[in-house]
Amino acid sequence: MIYYDIHTHRQPACLDGMAIVTADICRQALDPSVRYAVAIHPWEADPGALPLLHEMARRPNVAAIGETGLDKRKGPPLTVQEELFHAHIQLAEVLDKPLIIHCVGAWHTLLRIFKTSVCHVPRIIHGFRGNGILAGQLLDAGFYLSFGRHFRPEAVSGAWAAHKLFAETDEDDIGIREIYAALAASLSVAQEDLSQQIAVNFKAIKII
Repeated sequence: MIYYDIHTHRQPACLDGMAIVTADICRQALDPSVRYAVAIHPWEADPGALPLLHEMARRPNVAAIGETGLDKRKGPPLTVQEELFHAHIQLAEVLDKPLIIHCVGAWHTLLRIFKTSVCHVPRIIHGFRGNGILAGQLLDAGFYLSFGRHFRPEAVSGAWAAHKLFAETDEDDIGIREIYAALAASLSVAQEDLSQQIAVNFKAIKII
């Protein structure tokens, strides 16, 4: 069985798995043997880093653009974050790479952006902790949902039914195997079945 981690800030420790490592583009050299996601985090939202982002995002081992998005609780004003988020969306479109999205307290803004923007690439909400109603709205709008240590079972169930579910470790010290075990138990399915669906979803977003 293969374990797929869509979003982690740590080098992969699972030998029987695949991970997308989020890199700090200003401080971290990219290991050619690792698959990365690169972006300017909304907490920083520095437009001056865009040239570096554009250069790094074109590297063959960069599989996704992220994490990017909106955060009402931390970082620069939301208008600044939104402007930079649009730049990430455009970059993802040009490179045909999926977006890994960070969103805190700005769900209406996020949904509005994608109703009014041209975006054909897959969009993954990382670390989703919202309820089933919000999950349904996002799934109906075409988003994938990724779950880590903390999740609501009704949201996981909705993502599973829609075939739009991913798993992640983010910055936690918990391993991806433990995340799989918790999600599978919540869904009352075998971990092998969970792994198979996540593998299909990875293929659907063109990461494998």
